[in-house]
Amino acid sequence: MSAYRPVRRLNNHYRSNQGFKAWIKANEQWFKENPEVFKQVLSNPNMVNLFMDLMVMNSPRIQRRLRRWGKNKP
Repeated sequence: MSAYRPVRRLNNHYRSNQGFKAWIKANEQWFKENPEVFKQVLSNPNMVNLFMDLMVMNSPRIQRRLRRWGKNKP
């Protein structure tokens, strides 16, 4: 397994980046405020796969934004 796979990079980001952790918490909060969407996602495995695929596909973009966000923080 390559160390450069997007899921592993995303996982490393989650462990080490405070901005990413804040982003995850914001997603969790959104799902708490929208339980009907959360139920739809959980009831349909394809929705979970789609959500994860979108996160993996967008991981380079997320990393770039987090880098920019980190530079702008005082």
